[in-house]
Amino acid sequence: MRSSLDESVPYDERPYELFFRDDAREHFGLIRFEKRKDNPYRNYEGLVSKIMNDPKFRKAHADAGSQRIWRKSWK
Repeated sequence: MRSSLDESVPYDERPYELFFRDDAREHFGLIRFEKRKDNPYRNYEGLVSKIMNDPKFRKAHADAGSQRIWRKSWK
């Protein structure tokens, strides 16, 4: 997850990105909301559950380009 830390912007108004991948590091994805409050799944756990349990949803948010973020930031 990547979130803006600009404290001059209210928390619910900040952009929100959630990067995801499978354990084999073969499939990568990204979900982005311009404002955190636009997340229709209410919270982090709800969104993760949707990614994990809904293959169509996961495929719709596939983003091979997000693989480079994983190489840079997380091991």
